[in-house]
Amino acid sequence: MNTQKSDIIKTDKTDAATELHNRGTINLLQFRPVRALVHWAGFPYVFQAATLIIFIVLATLSWQQFAPEGVSDKLFAKTHLTQLIVWGLWWPAMIWVAVLLGRAWCTICPMELVANITERISQRLGVRQARLGSWLRAGILILLLYVLIQMLVAGAHLHRVPAYTSFFLIGLLSTAAIVGFVFKDRAFCRGFCPVGMLLATYGRGGMLAIRHESTNRCADCTGHHCALDCNRTQWQGRSCPSLLNPAKLDSNRDCLVCGQCLKACEPDNMQLQLRRPFHPADTREELVAWPVLLFIMMVSGFVTYELCTEWAAAKTAFLWTPKQIAPVFGLDPGNGWVKGIWTLFVFPVLLWLALGTMVLVSGAAKTLSEAWRRLALPLVVVIAAGHMAKGVAKFTSWGGYLPGALRDPRGADTAINLSDGSTQLPAALLSMPWVSSIAVALIVVAAFFALREARLANPERAGRLAIPILMVAACFGVISLGWGLWA
Repeated sequence: MNTQKSDIIKTDKTDAATELHNRGTINLLQFRPVRALVHWAGFPYVFQAATLIIFIVLATLSWQQFAPEGVSDKLFAKTHLTQLIVWGLWWPAMIWVAVLLGRAWCTICPMELVANITERISQRLGVRQARLGSWLRAGILILLLYVLIQMLVAGAHLHRVPAYTSFFLIGLLSTAAIVGFVFKDRAFCRGFCPVGMLLATYGRGGMLAIRHESTNRCADCTGHHCALDCNRTQWQGRSCPSLLNPAKLDSNRDCLVCGQCLKACEPDNMQLQLRRPFHPADTREELVAWPVLLFIMMVSGFVTYELCTEWAAAKTAFLWTPKQIAPVFGLDPGNGWVKGIWTLFVFPVLLWLALGTMVLVSGAAKTLSEAWRRLALPLVVVIAAGHMAKGVAKFTSWGGYLPGALRDPRGADTAINLSDGSTQLPAALLSMPWVSSIAVALIVVAAFFALREARLANPERAGRLAIPILMVAACFGVISLGWGLWA
C-alpha cells in the first residue's frame, strides 16, 4: 500500500514537472515541414556545408587584401564583401540570434562540421583521442580566445583589414580540424570555440529549446538512445554529441540544437520548442562559475565602449581616463592596444568594484566575489541587450553598402570612388533617432527580464540586487538616447 502511494506521489511530481516544462510552449515538430526538415538525413549537415563554402569563399576573397592607398581602413571594411558580411552583418546577427533563439547558430556552424569530420577520420585511423580536461570544460581557453580576438580588434583592426579576417577565418577552420582530430566528443564546441561562452551566456533565455514532452515517458524508456555512449558515432540519430542527457535538459547553455536527439528518441518524446523568453522551468545558478563571471565582466566593458562609439561625447568621456594616463607610461593615447586594455580590463574592474560594493552594502552578499557571482547572470541580460542595440546601429550603417559590395566584392574601386567623392556614400537603412528608440526599448525590456532573473535565481536577495542592475540599464539607456538626441 505504501509503495503504491509512493508511486502515485512520484507520478504527480513528474507530471507537475512536465506541465511546468511545457507551459507556454509550441512544439515546432507538430508542423509537418519542420518535422520533415529536422528528421531529414541532410539536417544539419547540408546547412553546415553551405556555411563552410561561404567561409572558404570569404577567406579566399580577402586573402592579402589591404585598403588602397589614401582610403581609410574603416571605409574599406564597408566596401569589401568579406568585412561587410563577417563584421557588419553576420556578427550583429549572431548576437541577435543568440539572445532570441539560444545556440541556434551552432546548428549550422561550419566549424562543428569540420571538427565532426576530422574526429571521425581520427577514429577510423585508430588514433587514441583525448578527452577535454576540467579546465577546458570550464571554458578557460574559450575566455582567453575571446579576449585575444577583442584585443586584435582594438589593436590590429582585425575587423577592418580583410587580410587579417582571412587569417581569422582560416584559423578557425584549421583549429576546428586539429581539435577534432586530437580530441573526442565535440571538443571544439565545448572547449575551444572563441564565441562559445558568448553564445552560452547570451542564449540562456533563448526561445528555441529542445526539451522532453513527458517526464514519465522518458523514465519508462528502455533504449535511452539519445544518451547512450555506444550510439554516439552514428551520422544520424546518434546520442547527444555534447555529452548531455537530453531527457534532463533544463538549460540552453550547452545544447547546440543539432537535432540528433530528436531523431534518436524512439518514444518520440523529445520536442523542438518555441517558448516564451527566459522560461521559468529552466535552472538558474545562484552563483555563476568564475570563467563565466570573468567573461561577463569583460564583455560589460566592451559593450559599454561599443555603445559610446555611436555618440561622440560619450566616446570622449569613456576614453578620457586612458588618454590622460597613457602618456605617463610613454604610450600613445590613441594606441588601439591601450584602448583594448582599458575597455576589457581596467574599466570592467572599476565598474564591477562599484557594482559589487552596492551589493555588499545592501547585505545581499558577504564577500565581493560572492556579490559579483550573484549579480553576473541577471546583469548579463542588460549587457546582451546593449550588444543587440549596437548590432542594430552597425547593421543599419553598414547594410547600405551591400549592393556595392556585391557588384565589387573586393571593394577597392568602390572605396576609392567613395573616398574621393565621385560616388555618394550610401544612406543608413534607418535614421539614428529610430535606431536610438529601438535601443532604448531593448534595454527597458532587458531590465524587466534581468530583475525577473534575479528574483528566480536569488528570491531572497532579488530586491537588493535591483539597484546595480537598474543603474547599468539606466546608463545604457542614457547613452542610447544620446544617439538620437545629441549625436
